Amino acid sequence: MVKRIRWNEMDKRKTPFPRLRAAFKVYNQTTGKSPQTVNWYEFRLELFERWLGAGATLDDVTIPNVRAYIAELQNRTERWSNNPFVRKKEGKLSSSYINGFARALRAFATWLHEDGYTETNILRSLKPPRIQQKVTEPLTDDEVKKLTTALDPNDPFGARDLAAIWLMLDCGLRASEVCDLTVDNAHIDQGYLKVLGKGNKERLLPIGQRCQQILLYWSERFRPAFDFNDDAHLFLSASGARLSVDALEGMVNRAVRRARTRHVHCHLLRHTFATNYLVKEVGDPLRLQQILGHTSLEMVRRYVALANVQQSLIERRASPMDLIAERPGSAARTRRVQLRRRRPLRS
Repeated sequence: MVKRIRWNEMDKRKTPFPRLRAAFKVYNQTTGKSPQTVNWYEFRLELFERWLGAGATLDDVTIPNVRAYIAELQNRTERWSNNPFVRKKEGKLSSSYINGFARALRAFATWLHEDGYTETNILRSLKPPRIQQKVTEPLTDDEVKKLTTALDPNDPFGARDLAAIWLMLDCGLRASEVCDLTVDNAHIDQGYLKVLGKGNKERLLPIGQRCQQILLYWSERFRPAFDFNDDAHLFLSASGARLSVDALEGMVNRAVRRARTRHVHCHLLRHTFATNYLVKEVGDPLRLQQILGHTSLEMVRRYVALANVQQSLIERRASPMDLIAERPGSAARTRRVQLRRRRPLRS
């Protein structure tokens, strides 16, 4: 007779890691996470599993092992080693990339505890490595003009590329949101879009008049020629299928090469929109949060800080030393007066 053992009484320490990873993937899929988020976790857990080696089990998910893995990532001197489509490059992995592994494993450990695999959250005290805060400069007005004028609107691919790039600069859409935008949700005539963002959350975004014209030009004149495989999405590939995020990034890269500007990626276009919204439109940070689809104000605070710096550069306020030098009676002022009173030299 088989003895019945309750789930909470079972010894799960030897549960194979691949089985846990598969169950975590199903959990993420069934709780409404986007395919991109599901793949984000899956990619990082799979690489950690490879590092642990064959036969890895739940017992191997420990803070010392995770710290050792993070240290190994920090010491790597080669980038793109796990991407079969990109040539390997020498250089350190970014701090944000490494931080992502720690966050993914912490989320995995939280799920293990909530699902009853562990009695406690085994990675609760793990502190993710700090992310190096870099100042990302938005595109200047001249760079935006070069980028958009480098595309030929009378060419089918040029009209598509211009519409997608202009949309990111005008509304701050994520690359995935541009690719997922459907014809039914693009209310171009009415001047707004219904965008499906992270966490399957929908939001309504207004579009500018010039953006309206460019989107209409693409959708009415050239898009029908692409529409032989997928009639749902606004932006289509040469095969008529939904445009992928990688294809969108490649599209931006081609435009950059034509414009001969500095390196630009899709997220920098979104970053440029956010900064311009605060600097040029004197927009409300709370409204910007809604437009960008952020759940918290943390990222918006960074945009506000950068916008303040941009505004100060535009206004070109005098420095403290400039003000001191301009005070009446200062040595610099006296010297300028003396120079003005000098007679010009005779030839």
